[in-house]
Amino acid sequence: EIQMSEQKVVKSKWLLDMVSDKPIEDGAVIFQDGKIKLSGHYEKIKGKIHPDAKVYDYKDKIIIPGMVDCHTHHNGFGDGRSGDDVGLIPDDVLTIQSARNAKTSLYSGVTTIRENGPKNMTMMRLRDAVNSGLAIAPRMVLCGRPIAIIGGHMGYFGGEVTGEDESLALARQLIKEGVDYFKITATGGSTATSFPLRPSFSKSELFAVTNEAKNYDMLTATHCLSTEGTDYSLDAGVDMIIHCNFDQANGESIFDPKLADKIIEKGAYVNPTIHVGRARLWSLMEGNDPSLGGFENKRMGSVSINKDRKNILDARLDMAKLGLETKLDHCRKMIDMGVKVITGSDSSWGDYPLGNTVHETELLVEAGYSNLEGLKSVTINAAKALGLDDEVGSLESGKSADIAILDKNPLDDIKNLNSVSEVFFMGNCINRGSEESNNSYIQKSPKV
Repeated sequence: EIQMSEQKVVKSKWLLDMVSDKPIEDGAVIFQDGKIKLSGHYEKIKGKIHPDAKVYDYKDKIIIPGMVDCHTHHNGFGDGRSGDDVGLIPDDVLTIQSARNAKTSLYSGVTTIRENGPKNMTMMRLRDAVNSGLAIAPRMVLCGRPIAIIGGHMGYFGGEVTGEDESLALARQLIKEGVDYFKITATGGSTATSFPLRPSFSKSELFAVTNEAKNYDMLTATHCLSTEGTDYSLDAGVDMIIHCNFDQANGESIFDPKLADKIIEKGAYVNPTIHVGRARLWSLMEGNDPSLGGFENKRMGSVSINKDRKNILDARLDMAKLGLETKLDHCRKMIDMGVKVITGSDSSWGDYPLGNTVHETELLVEAGYSNLEGLKSVTINAAKALGLDDEVGSLESGKSADIAILDKNPLDDIKNLNSVSEVFFMGNCINRGSEESNNSYIQKSPKV
């Protein structure tokens, strides 16, 4: 005889189930064995609650689905160091760092992540540890190491190839290792030996990977910092364009409505990663730039920063401001045209630590989304982008009981996604520790 687990109920003043566009007052979610049985207005569904059910009454709080972050780097530190530097760290250390980051992600209310490129097998080993009960983490959609050209962006993580045969061979090797999708660096990036304004792979190389993905019903995503790289990716049938910078080979950044139309025509999702640039801006505003060999310490009264270093910082600050304004402008135009833009944080890359997915969603709202559309971009629409909308992203019967409880309503202010007070993952209430420890990972804008 199969023993059923205890039925659980969460109820609160408001329920944002992502099925209805309107909040449900006095809402509740009934779940058992990790799956949602019923959700809706408490008075309408209370007859289905077992007499011995465990009821969590959150009074005046807000119930939302667990958030979905389509772009994470759990190997990262979010302290400004480069990907090249992260690639030099031993795999064992990066696996431990990934476990630490995964816990932070889950505690912040993100219950599903899509990892966008770790070193070697580090995230696969973390998944093994989670499956063995040695660690906790959100639901993880993994690509293994990213597919890169020799010397290309993120090639230091172990996936360098050249030619169609090697591209196909690595794709098949990654399938053998148990990946869920392919991440391809279709242009260069911050990697020292790469070329951000040029396509990395030929169309035939890209097609070798995307065709293999389709053979196995797998999705693909490409890192694109140039217009040409995005165009190549769309021709190859890629499912998600990451960054989607409209940069030309000469360095100019000019929005291309024809390319945006092509994105819509192909049905691809766009993950613009705006806050990773703002996080860099915030760091520079505080005088921090590890590449310049030290920090200005205003609090201690240090004025050791020399004139040359200040001039470089000022120039980089201006570039970061212009970059952010350009990204917001281009994202605004894509949203206006109807491109499917979703939340993917790109943390912990560069200066953007994990646990702060809300910052990316906030900038999508600044770029034109309503608060509701912003919330959808980090729940149901993000789930659709990952092909997981039958499992997560909304609070409805049959889906995983992944739930976040908020102190404040994100429909009033999208920044209220940061007010997480409780997290349920697969029906289990997560012990998140103290409020102080959970506040410690929240990235705040600089006071300058």
